[in-house]
Amino acid sequence: MPPFAVDINQFNIGNRKAFDGVYRYYSRPLQHLALSYVHDRGAAEEIVSDSMLKLWNNRQRIRTEQQIKAFLYITTRNACIDSIRSNRLLPMAGLPEAATKLMKQDPEAYNRILYVELLQQIEDAVDTLPASQQTVFRKSFLEGKTTDEIASETGMTESSIFAQKSKAIATLRKLLKGNLLFLLWLAGQG
Repeated sequence: MPPFAVDINQFNIGNRKAFDGVYRYYSRPLQHLALSYVHDRGAAEEIVSDSMLKLWNNRQRIRTEQQIKAFLYITTRNACIDSIRSNRLLPMAGLPEAATKLMKQDPEAYNRILYVELLQQIEDAVDTLPASQQTVFRKSFLEGKTTDEIASETGMTESSIFAQKSKAIATLRKLLKGNLLFLLWLAGQG
């Protein structure tokens, strides 16, 4: 990677341009790192978004460019490890007898029903989010648009899009806590 420089004072006070520079420089290598752990592009992007948000929230403690790099790589690695651990521990809920019967008789119909129910639950939960989070979540996950496409359509910066996406996902996880289908859907995005 080419040399990187950021004005630490501007970064510490929350200058968005300084943060955007950090984001642009580190996001791709961090996504590659995360992908090497979790083997899922959507999960890797989410982990990097969360790491960037944590950096933003802790920016006043950062004193050097080396601390930015160390913080991001350690935070990303730890989040990957946590993700792997939590995915191994997901509880498999027992299915009601009628659902089991339908699943055996017509697995395609069963899957379509589950998918439609899941999308409705997600849509209901997304409706409760602030407008900017709704927009970013819908464009990213439901419409499959890239960060660049969302930025050009909304005028938001890449770092703002990732922050909104991270906040939306965190809120949806709380709202849909325990919904294994949502977690599986989210993991399959990307």
